[in-house]
Amino acid sequence: MKEFETWFQGQFDQYVKDLETLVNIDSGSRDQEGVRQVLAWLETFFKQRNIPCERHHHGETWVALSASVGEAAAREKNILLLGHCDTVFPAGEAARRPFKVKDGIGYGPGVTDMKAGVLMNAYLLHAWQLMGRQDMALSCLFTSDEEIASPRSAEAVAAFSTRSAYVFNSEPGRPNGNVVIGRRGGVFFGLEIQGRAAHAGNNFYEGISAISSLADKIRQIDQLTSREDDVTVSVGLIRGGVSVNTVAPHASAEIDLRVPDMAQRDRYYTLIGDICRDNPRGETSSLTIKGEFQSFVQSDASKRLAEMYLSTSVKHGLMVQGQFTGGCSDAGIASTCGAAVICAVGPSGGGYHTEDEYVDLGSVVPKASILFNTMKQLG
Repeated sequence: MKEFETWFQGQFDQYVKDLETLVNIDSGSRDQEGVRQVLAWLETFFKQRNIPCERHHHGETWVALSASVGEAAAREKNILLLGHCDTVFPAGEAARRPFKVKDGIGYGPGVTDMKAGVLMNAYLLHAWQLMGRQDMALSCLFTSDEEIASPRSAEAVAAFSTRSAYVFNSEPGRPNGNVVIGRRGGVFFGLEIQGRAAHAGNNFYEGISAISSLADKIRQIDQLTSREDDVTVSVGLIRGGVSVNTVAPHASAEIDLRVPDMAQRDRYYTLIGDICRDNPRGETSSLTIKGEFQSFVQSDASKRLAEMYLSTSVKHGLMVQGQFTGGCSDAGIASTCGAAVICAVGPSGGGYHTEDEYVDLGSVVPKASILFNTMKQLG
């Protein structure tokens, strides 16, 4: 059990240097060049270690990288490590606040969500090459757009998850070290409203205000949030109008819906649609889905996998527990493909999507060791 931990401890200083390199690359979900740089760095990492890897494209765009050690004939001998290389931060963020370490804590854009986990997966695959089980094949899949619901890389996630019996998603461990055994699903909507422009002083009554229509709809949408159903609905972005003295001819909003399962997804999709289609002023509106996450609902197989992982953590002297979270991830795709899934097995951290984002560097080796030794027990 100590073999991997001793090996990784010897690699740790280099791991931190590599983490600095990755964090200091801007890789927002729509920054194709930035994400490509991260994928290219990982590709070089594997090629230098003679680990086979493959690029995956969506049209002409490079959207994912896979790397594998071993080739299993049966699904029950396949393990998959998931990780996304994109962040939520704009170009220039890494230069503004580059990676730094203070008192054993690493800071920087995307440091815990999820470049620390992506890099941990790369080191785990190298370790599997050196000291893993020859009868179990291990693959890593690194994607480029998870933060916007994986519109281009979902196909690759599903393909690899379908042929894997076990999937570990190295999203950040919770600040207390816990892993995630269930996640809500999510739908991102775009709402567009078209009214009619008019001079706000001379011809006010000839206009139809798209902004007023949007305001009415937002009030109704806000009322859909339900603690009882574990459903939240949030309008996160609004735009509209052309000038202060013009009745607004257009307005738009982006809506975030979070649900525990598909039944609630369908119900609330209908409710939101009914609100958006109600246009009493004579305006017109359209509602579109801009992105969607599947719910991660724990199956019996996923429960057994979590129990094995948690038991292994105790042997490492860590009281790690499983918890449910409202955030979404590619674990939802993997779970719908029938794999046993556990999420947030990456290094512990917090402050996701904020300037306070951090990773506990002291958790890297212990969390990697738990995962490595859990994988050695599978099959």
